[in-house]
Amino acid sequence: MRLRDDDLDTYLASVADLLDRYGVELDLVGRDLGIEQTRDSARTFDLRGFLPDAGSSTRAILEIRETWLADDAGTFERAEYAYELLDSGRAFRRAFHLHAPDWFERHFMVLVHEHCERPIGTFDCQHYEGSPLRDAFAGVLALIDAWTDEPPDCDRLRCLEPGVRRPGW
Repeated sequence: MRLRDDDLDTYLASVADLLDRYGVELDLVGRDLGIEQTRDSARTFDLRGFLPDAGSSTRAILEIRETWLADDAGTFERAEYAYELLDSGRAFRRAFHLHAPDWFERHFMVLVHEHCERPIGTFDCQHYEGSPLRDAFAGVLALIDAWTDEPPDCDRLRCLEPGVRRPGW
């Protein structure tokens, strides 16, 4: 996915609008909704919000993070993403990640991976095989589906790193 610099602001505002349609209350304490520029000219954003109370004493947290890198044509390409759901009320974490693609390709022949913890903080597998998510809109919808459905059955996912049940990170 590629966007011009000024289109990134529109993209972010549209993602925030989608979250609002699902009742996500964005946590913007001490910061504005906007794209940040890093020292290496990358563009990043981090949206964090709370899902509507579903009868639990603890509200689920949803996070949407992306990093975009400039290319030679003056546009930006999405280089990393992390779409995360932490549902303490139902004791699970679900996440979809694209980061360190060279390392994941070299070790597991995949570019993206997923996380599934049930209960939170413990897992039988550190990384699960994932499918790429086209954009933050698909990330939001995947997390909303995980939140509105039954808690995930992590054993149904294909494990990239099997191991002994251990505390999460």
